[in-house]
Amino acid sequence: MKKKLIVVITLASVFLLGAAAFGAYHHEGESDAANFLSAYPGMAGSKLDHCALCHLGGEYEKREGVYVELGSCQWCHYSYGYDGSGNIVDTMNQYGLDYYTNGKNAAAISAIDELDSDGDGFTNKVEIEAKRFPGNIDDDPDKVEAPYRVYTKSEIEAMTAHTQFLLMNTSRSGDFYAEYTGVPMENLLSDAGILDSATGITVYAPDGWSNYHPLEEVDDAEIYHVKGTYPESSYYKAEDSDDWCDYSASSCTGRGNGDPINVDGGLKMILAYKREGVALDKGILDDENRLDGEGPFRVVVPQKNPGPPDQSSKSDDQNVTWPYTYDWDHNAGSCSRSATIIKVEPLPEGTTDINILEAGWDYIDDDKIIVYGAIRESSSTENPTGTSSSDSESDDDNGICFIGSLY
Repeated sequence: MKKKLIVVITLASVFLLGAAAFGAYHHEGESDAANFLSAYPGMAGSKLDHCALCHLGGEYEKREGVYVELGSCQWCHYSYGYDGSGNIVDTMNQYGLDYYTNGKNAAAISAIDELDSDGDGFTNKVEIEAKRFPGNIDDDPDKVEAPYRVYTKSEIEAMTAHTQFLLMNTSRSGDFYAEYTGVPMENLLSDAGILDSATGITVYAPDGWSNYHPLEEVDDAEIYHVKGTYPESSYYKAEDSDDWCDYSASSCTGRGNGDPINVDGGLKMILAYKREGVALDKGILDDENRLDGEGPFRVVVPQKNPGPPDQSSKSDDQNVTWPYTYDWDHNAGSCSRSATIIKVEPLPEGTTDINILEAGWDYIDDDKIIVYGAIRESSSTENPTGTSSSDSESDDDNGICFIGSLY
């Protein structure tokens, strides 16, 4: 049986209905979104203005027993290929197939209006007008959006802070030690009114990263839990480790190899907003469409199996004190940078994902984060786009698709 291990770099998961995916992400030169919007102009910027409208996710086996489950965008990139060498039909859900077989043009959208592509009892037209995915049987007009709570940075900072020094062990980009300050995730979820039925959270960022975390500790070394504390660690520094580990943080001053790392209250999963006492740099997309920065919020998880920093897996020089070791605890990959959404799973019965539209990058700019799903109903005056309920419902078209999971 497959078991959920960790959620990584994936885009627009069909399993999350695509609702948490940011709308209005369009590939340069593609016409399908324009065809859809010509028939349904009111859907511009909505959750349906997205590749998950027509495309499925998929999976491949990363190694024996470990499956990577990709969402609609990334599965298309993996299966169809950046060079278009695969079969695009293999990436489509039933609504996408109906659109494809009816001409894959503007007329095809109207031609399939009266079909029930996903077989949930509602025609495509009815589902689209209700902002529900016509190709996803789990998303239909009878469901209501799950409860949510929008937090501002000032609200997060008003909670009891937790500061911890730890190793951020990466697989490829370079390890580093740092001191982060934030609110324990367990405390944040309690404030949001987490339900007894909740089992875990999935954290999303608008650059393509998502990570799953169970509430309780599990045996698997690659799954980082929400509740409780993590094992104490030590500070590691070898004569040659400066080549792959950054020790420049002021919090490293005075520490020597083998010194115990003492953290008041213990190491915990936190939603961090400061690093070395300074606000986290806000995330932006660089010229290569990659995330630069880690704020305003970053989920920080300590190592479950503490150890030294190891050489980058990309380095040709592995004849070092701590060469790259696949089985070591590379916790940094589960420390979601520029987190904008925390989904508390599973969604309550009868609910579906919220329609957050372009909330992701707007939240980066506005220092906000949203918690939704298995939480109590909120009295928040903000809607999921981060505007007050009396504000205009118009949205910018600068989103990017994301979301998916590794099983």
